[in-house]
Amino acid sequence: MARNKVIPKNVESTFKVSELFFSKTNLKGIILDGNEVFYKVTKYSPEELIGKPHNIIRHPDMPRIVFKMLWDFIQNDKPFAGYVKNIAKDGSYYWVFATVVPVYDDNGNKEKYLSIRIKPTSHLLTIVKNLYKKLKEIEEQNNGSMEKSYEELIESLKAMGYPNYETFMIDALIEELKDKDEYLNRKIPKEKFSGDIHRIYGIYRDAKKIEAIYKTTFQKVNSFVNLEKELENKFKYIYEITDELSLIALNSSVESYKLGSTGASFFVVSSEIKKDSERIGKLVNGLRNDMKGLLDIVRSSVLYINVSRLEIFAIIYFINELVEEYNNGQDISKNNIENLMDLLKTLKHSASKTIELSISLDDYLKKTLNYIDEIENIIKELHYIQLNGLVESARLGEQKFSIIFNQVKELVENTTQLIEEILPMIKHSLKEAGDIEYNTTKVKNYINQILEAYKTDLIYT
Repeated sequence: MARNKVIPKNVESTFKVSELFFSKTNLKGIILDGNEVFYKVTKYSPEELIGKPHNIIRHPDMPRIVFKMLWDFIQNDKPFAGYVKNIAKDGSYYWVFATVVPVYDDNGNKEKYLSIRIKPTSHLLTIVKNLYKKLKEIEEQNNGSMEKSYEELIESLKAMGYPNYETFMIDALIEELKDKDEYLNRKIPKEKFSGDIHRIYGIYRDAKKIEAIYKTTFQKVNSFVNLEKELENKFKYIYEITDELSLIALNSSVESYKLGSTGASFFVVSSEIKKDSERIGKLVNGLRNDMKGLLDIVRSSVLYINVSRLEIFAIIYFINELVEEYNNGQDISKNNIENLMDLLKTLKHSASKTIELSISLDDYLKKTLNYIDEIENIIKELHYIQLNGLVESARLGEQKFSIIFNQVKELVENTTQLIEEILPMIKHSLKEAGDIEYNTTKVKNYINQILEAYKTDLIYT
């Protein structure tokens, strides 16, 4: 279905940082509904938008590659977050930071998509505007082909320090949610829930409980952000231990061979260093393989916890909208109750994913601890080998071996220090993963209660 031919104007369709809006589509991108702010900013009525493809509000300045990635993410059941320039009915434009998530039915089948939008306020928006302009020009030069624009996008992200779009997306989501509490947090007096609207007071009450739980959880997730960066840096050195030890063992063997029978004791020591090098090598290979999985889980945990943060903002914001509309004489429509349930379903899904990830994170962190413990034990053995080697080289007056064993000493000391720095981080993250799993399970239980109550006509007291 072709988009409408609205002529763009260099005029902004403004909305406040304190405003949040969402829209829903079916699996083919056909608009099903949205909240009041959505219709206000787009300047369309519900009748004009419902049943239309969502690209009716796509601004022609937007590069196609962004929407291709969006569909690639959500069709693979991954949340997508990104900067989007949209066009209103009168041709005015508005920038949003949009997060798109799937909505699942009671049987776990994906049935809709929901896009939550907030006003972008971080420094990243300026960077993205320039990048999108370049991507759009590349697509126009290549007859709409997205291959070159995708290459440019990835290269630009790498130049910014991001290996892929997902990593950038998570950072952008964190940045855009930073300090948004003061704008998006809503407190609704109980007396406003009078008349029929009292039926959703229980949802608001439970949503505020969930918000309080997540407030603690969001603070914990910062340790995961730091964990990912710290582990990547610190493990680079551990990965190099095997090569260093192998070289030391080789040099030691060569020098002991030159000494003939006098170097027999050094040859034994060299053999021990070689064995320890091989043992550490196997552990490092296992650690390296598991680290990719661990860092992927850390990254996904950060993503889902921040998506949950946005979803709880949206739920409470929308409840406030419904209360205001009701107190201004509008009835609570069945569609709006369904919208609220869909928001809750997305939060339930994010909570479920966070629980799964927390369990996996716990497993990976425990495996990592085991690797580190075993490496630490071997390093202790190397410490004794190094001491004996220094004593022997001093006894025989072999300066070259003193140099070799001082190299072992330096490696042992550096690795020991690194392990002392890593262990508390991993143990702390294990505790945090357990706390997040516990807290998120409580969130999921609250949502299940709400959804069950909905089936009995939302009777809350």
